[in-house]
Amino acid sequence: MKVINLLPKNEQKETKLQFFAHSQLSFWIWTIISLTICLILVLAARFYLNSSLTATANEVANKREILKSSDNELLKQQVEGLNRKIAGINNLQKNHVYWSTALAELARLFASDIQLDFIFVDRPTGKIEVQGVAANRDSALKFWADLQTSLYFKDINFPLSNLERATNGSFTFTFFASIENLKQPLK
Repeated sequence: MKVINLLPKNEQKETKLQFFAHSQLSFWIWTIISLTICLILVLAARFYLNSSLTATANEVANKREILKSSDNELLKQQVEGLNRKIAGINNLQKNHVYWSTALAELARLFASDIQLDFIFVDRPTGKIEVQGVAANRDSALKFWADLQTSLYFKDINFPLSNLERATNGSFTFTFFASIENLKQPLK
């Protein structure tokens, strides 16, 4: 629809200029309002992000302090202890073939009335030392005789002090494992 303006040419021109000025003013007002809103949103987002960044930095610092705390040190010590135990188990596993046989043979040789108090095994030399209490001399002598006949043990040191008491006598044996026989496959 076309609008007809019946005003004289000067006034028509002036009306057009007023309309153009009004449009320009509205455009710039809305542009400034839009820019102001965008600036406010950008500043609000920046403030929010800075506060989030500060909170995150504080949380990271707190977590670092927790990691450095004594509780973490205790956990670290426990992990290191566990690693040492695992290394010990791995070491035993490497040598279990013949040492398991030696310990099983030693356990088989003990009579039911012998109480074992101490056992020391030196793997590089094969030296084994046992201390305990025998119910009587015969049990200690039987243990010595069984050690003598075992293929897995040699060089048995049987001190006479093991026979001092007739009952409940303490004993100490020192002997060596025959590593060569222990490494042989079981028959």
